[in-house]
Amino acid sequence: MTAPLIQLRGVKKAFGGVRVLEGVDLDVAEGETFVLLGGSGSGKTVLMKHLEGLLQPDEGTVVVDGHDLSKGDPDALEAVRREVGVQFQSGALFDSLTVADNVAFPLRELQHLKAPEVKQRVDELLALVGLADAASKLPGELSGGMRKRLAFARAMALRPKIFLADEPTAGLDPMTTETVDDAIVAAQKKLGVTAFIITHDLPTAFRIADRVGLLFEGKIIEAGPPETFKASKHPAVLAFLKDWLEREASARA
Repeated sequence: MTAPLIQLRGVKKAFGGVRVLEGVDLDVAEGETFVLLGGSGSGKTVLMKHLEGLLQPDEGTVVVDGHDLSKGDPDALEAVRREVGVQFQSGALFDSLTVADNVAFPLRELQHLKAPEVKQRVDELLALVGLADAASKLPGELSGGMRKRLAFARAMALRPKIFLADEPTAGLDPMTTETVDDAIVAAQKKLGVTAFIITHDLPTAFRIADRVGLLFEGKIIEAGPPETFKASKHPAVLAFLKDWLEREASARA
């Protein structure tokens, strides 16, 4: 049996006496898209930072592609960071660079590829996310959804084994959100990356996830395929789904 690409056991984390993670257990298989849900301040971003090696647990273990990040070992951190692409919530785009140059930046700076190789990979990624016609534009000329897709393309530039995203559709209207979701699904299928995605958007979660989990009171209290998650009888899941359904009804009204 193949070991999970991402494996967390008993992960605990506190800041100044405030306990954020209370013993997180999680396996994410290679090629899987796992979406983590949770309320504001529940610790989702804190958990993701453990997968990047930006934080180490107070207790427990974090193993990513066979590398133990729990102790902050520099060699393990470097090995994992070469394999991980991150899409930040803000996008973190270079506003002075064109769309094509934003995607090309890590290829030039980190892989030192020659110009023809850079152009080929940039063209492939922009076509994959539907931005081929916007290659010469600046980020400031793009819509919110286009910026999100650009940030995703740049995160994929180095052909990472693992993709991490923090609220990739935050602030977008439903139709634009769906285009971003479609771009993520298409790229994940074509590139075969393992994805760990944080969102509060249930339609996005159910559209793109192989499995969905809920972080509640410092633990992942439910995790499974979307249909299984929707059928959960756990009180916290029921409350989370009820709150979302009420917001959706209010928005429609």
